[in-house]
Amino acid sequence: MRRPTWLSFGLNLFGIAVVGYSIVTSHSAQRPTWVLVLALTALAAWLVRLILAFRTVPAAVGLALAMVMAFAGSIVAGSTNGVGIVPVIVGVMLVVSDPSWPIRLGLAVAVISVLLVVLGAVPFDTAVVAELGLVAGIAIAVLAGISRRQFRESEAQAALLRERELAVREERAQVELLAQRQSVARDIHDVLAHSLGGLVIQLDAVEALLETGDVGGARSRVADARALAADGLGEARRAVDALRDPDAQRADHPGDGSFDDAISDLLAAHRSLGGAAELITSGTPGKLDADLAGALERALQEALSNARKHAPGEPVQAVLAWSDHGVRLTVSNPLGAHPDSDGSRGFLARSGGSHGLEGMRERFAALPAGGRATAGVDDGRFIVTAEARLA
Repeated sequence: MRRPTWLSFGLNLFGIAVVGYSIVTSHSAQRPTWVLVLALTALAAWLVRLILAFRTVPAAVGLALAMVMAFAGSIVAGSTNGVGIVPVIVGVMLVVSDPSWPIRLGLAVAVISVLLVVLGAVPFDTAVVAELGLVAGIAIAVLAGISRRQFRESEAQAALLRERELAVREERAQVELLAQRQSVARDIHDVLAHSLGGLVIQLDAVEALLETGDVGGARSRVADARALAADGLGEARRAVDALRDPDAQRADHPGDGSFDDAISDLLAAHRSLGGAAELITSGTPGKLDADLAGALERALQEALSNARKHAPGEPVQAVLAWSDHGVRLTVSNPLGAHPDSDGSRGFLARSGGSHGLEGMRERFAALPAGGRATAGVDDGRFIVTAEARLA
């Protein structure tokens, strides 16, 4: 049962009092006692239902009380000069307007009430016009109940729609949060894998030079390591700035010339760490947006880091192929011998967890114009391929 407002409660209580007073004061000896009993029973059911609406009770209880109002009031409606039709109208409206019950149940209650009105009026020779007026009152109650039912159903649908919209917004927020976390993970991995991996190689070289007594060479390697650490710190700061203000980062991203410089710097850094790398470019370079340029840079960075980890000393070939509608970066290197001289894998090789390749795939899949990245072994070479459409 729906909880009524205090205004509705007051109006219903006033109606019960007025109808009850009218029935009691107009009762005469010519009327059988059962007329008064049934009339008061209908009013009592009305009052009890009104009070129970403020409590949690089964819906069937409210339905039963409404039916008592309708049926008991219908039998005595004609014998009470039409006053008894009031609880009938209220009861029929309550059943018809309740969306929790089928509409046909409310119509059945209305039809039964009409029949009881007719039957109850027979012993008292009620005028036909008066009976028609009582039946018209029940018909009006049905129409009012249907209108109220439609309003409540529209309210329920609107509430359901709001809940669905809220659920969609929450799900969208979760997706955006997950995407942000994945972006953070990719950036952290790219920065740390490149800078820390390079530092490990430099420190290994320093250790080897110190063992041979080459202090000058070791000092040079330490300076290179310091520069690499500073570059890594700068990249970390740029990654944090990009996370804090992605739009500003895109606006400040350099153009195609700086993309070429970034590619050259990555290859130069790989060579400075003892690796061999060459870049082959084909086609006419197209215009790159910030997202695609960054994705290509990170793809080359990841491929070079993997080559240093798993195939140290092996030559790396990078091919940047341009077409009218897209660009493809292919980086390949011969498979290195994973076991070290003592039969164990190197520290850098053991540190890999395929997170970089997974992040590279996610980065290209998230490009606005679409893209994809793959990695695998083909004919004794490990090949990383990243391609995307130009915006």
